[in-house]
Amino acid sequence: MANNMFRVKCSCGHVMDAGVGSVCPKCKQQVAFPQGGSLYLYRKGSPLGVAGGFGIYIDGQPMGLIGNKQTVCIPLPFGQHNLHVAAGMNRKCTDLVFNLTPENPVAYSKVYMKMGFWANSFVIEPATREEMPI
Repeated sequence: MANNMFRVKCSCGHVMDAGVGSVCPKCKQQVAFPQGGSLYLYRKGSPLGVAGGFGIYIDGQPMGLIGNKQTVCIPLPFGQHNLHVAAGMNRKCTDLVFNLTPENPVAYSKVYMKMGFWANSFVIEPATREEMPI
């Protein structure tokens, strides 16, 4: 993702990657960015070539898909947030809870699919800035 692009949800509900000053293609309104911090989420590559997008949910709200080896930046207000990832049929995912504060305005995390004997599950881990391919 380009450094000046962010994953945002318009007031009309449309999720998009947009830059400051962008207009929503659905409702034609200027996109508003939440004041606060940001979550950077990186999807690690899948060894089995699972190319389908993983759905991103922040505080239960859909925030689009993340592709294989993609990084998205999601601006969020300060406070506690819950990150959940899903794909297709319901798969197990241990959600990541993180806090954004004026002292710590950026959270980094990485997600990947862990292959299981009966079912696959999603793993979301905290990360550092150095681990992020941004």
